Amino acid sequence: MFDLQIFLTVLLIVIELIAFAWLIIDIRKSKKKQDQIIALENQILEVEKKIMGLEEKIIEKIDVLIKQKNSG
Repeated sequence: MFDLQIFLTVLLIVIELIAFAWLIIDIRKSKKKQDQIIALENQILEVEKKIMGLEEKIIEKIDVLIKQKNSG
C-alpha cells in the first residue's frame, strides 16, 4: 500500500511538472506572437504617419493653386 502511494505521488509530481513545462512553452509562444503583432502595429502607425504627411502636403499645394487661381 505504501509503495502504491509513493508511486502515485511521484506520478502526480511528474504530471504536474509536464503540465507546468507545457504552460511555460505556451506562454513563450504567445509572447512571441504578441511581440510580432506589436511590431506590425508600429509599422502600420509609421505608414499612417507618412500618409498623413503626404495629405498635408497635398492640401498645402491645393491651397497654393486655389490662391494662384483667385489672384490671377
